[in-house]
Amino acid sequence: MNTLFEVIALGLAAVAAARTLLKPPVFHEIRARPLWFLAAVGLGVVLMLAIARVWPGWQSALPFLAPIAAGTGSLLFLRSRPHYGRSRGLPPGSLGLGVSFDAISQPDFYARSARQWGPIFKMSQFHRPTVCVVDLPLGLEVIEAERRNLAQPRLPFGRLSPGNYIEFMNDEQHARYRGILRSALSGPVVTGCRPGVRSVIEHQLTAMVGPVAGQALDPEPFLERIGFASLVRVMFGVGVADPRIDELDRWFGELGSQRAFAERSPEERREPYARLVGIARTLGTDILRGHQGSGPEVRSVLGEILRANPAHLDDETLIGNLVLIVNVTRSNVRGLLGWVLKEYCDHPASGQEIRATAGSRIDALATNFVNETLRMHQSEYLYREVVREIRIGPYRIPRGWLVRVCVRECHDRPDVFPNPERFDPGRFAAREYARTEYCPFSDGTHSCFGAGLAVMIAKTLVLVLATEFEVRKTADGPAVRQGNRHWSHWRPSHALRVALSRQGGGSGLVA
Repeated sequence: MNTLFEVIALGLAAVAAARTLLKPPVFHEIRARPLWFLAAVGLGVVLMLAIARVWPGWQSALPFLAPIAAGTGSLLFLRSRPHYGRSRGLPPGSLGLGVSFDAISQPDFYARSARQWGPIFKMSQFHRPTVCVVDLPLGLEVIEAERRNLAQPRLPFGRLSPGNYIEFMNDEQHARYRGILRSALSGPVVTGCRPGVRSVIEHQLTAMVGPVAGQALDPEPFLERIGFASLVRVMFGVGVADPRIDELDRWFGELGSQRAFAERSPEERREPYARLVGIARTLGTDILRGHQGSGPEVRSVLGEILRANPAHLDDETLIGNLVLIVNVTRSNVRGLLGWVLKEYCDHPASGQEIRATAGSRIDALATNFVNETLRMHQSEYLYREVVREIRIGPYRIPRGWLVRVCVRECHDRPDVFPNPERFDPGRFAAREYARTEYCPFSDGTHSCFGAGLAVMIAKTLVLVLATEFEVRKTADGPAVRQGNRHWSHWRPSHALRVALSRQGGGSGLVA
């Protein structure tokens, strides 16, 4: 009888583990790291064989293993129940690992959970309990009212800069550097850089046409280059024909994405970071010489910073932050451009309307197109870490939890955006939205001061497509995660293919 109990207990534990481990994110992780998976399986097999050989009576451990498995399974089961912690004031929702995996693989997870549990619910991001808020006014109010009890989640890459990355700085230091960068990224500066960005986009779209007009291609590498080259042009004044752009691309590739630092320590990225800071300082020296009359001036963020105070060139925290801003923003801009291109292909009438419009209204139409793309796809979340216990509505949120304001789901309110599932740029021409209704770039002291830059690059792509090219989609598929984590953004399908040609025909190649 005891043996039967032991077998049943261990069997149930194995089934429960298998149900969780058969979720799509686990398979994605295995595909991404097959050697790690094989090594783990091999190590497990070796350990079991070693135990069986060295300890012939290993079966005698079953009476101890079975209760441990049963107890652990029971605790995990209770913790995964939606009403776990309600007596202690916690929100509803499951902290189970299986539900955590569902949040990665299911695009509608947060919207569906809000319909089931209300606008405040809990879940786990693997081991980290998280409270999700699908109510934009409430979420923004909590972030502002609880500023002293919430902190920006910090990522290791910030340690590359002597004074940290601006998003992770303390209030006093943040205010100082934010003022410098906000001024350098002001509207007039971004507008002044727009011709350079347009040249980048025209150059890459022309390359995308290639020698055979209308050939279906993967737009990913071209959009990646547009995002990177546009940011380098705006931040450092390096044009698309400047040979230094390839050197910058190489070292930014070595630096890697900001999320990759979770897998490789910042110390492993010191060399590419130092190289990029060195290049930025060399570019700054050239800019200062240009300001002194020894060369032509190209407007850029770095140029504006040095115009205000040439001594800023010796501030590694400031110059390093320019490098890190490009590195962090590169992926986000690339994602926005991907969604803009997909929506442009899916809604040709919008492109035709822009093409048929003249004067200042054409810019407004392109801006509305980008705003609607941001509403539906790109503005996904805001995160904060609870450093001291807070309350959200009737619920208590313990220290150490994360707060996730689900911005994208908040942009689906039908009372604010009628027919929210429909792509309709015209809704932004019909009215203006308060920050508690539409907030694609966060809000408050840590809002994105590069919002105007991102919109400028995206709407310039729309205008160039509408006025110079014909584009059609030849293949598509479901949206995919950029990575296999809760913070990863959704992107258009890897199967997306588009065919591009110059208006009026021709390959689009330029001499």
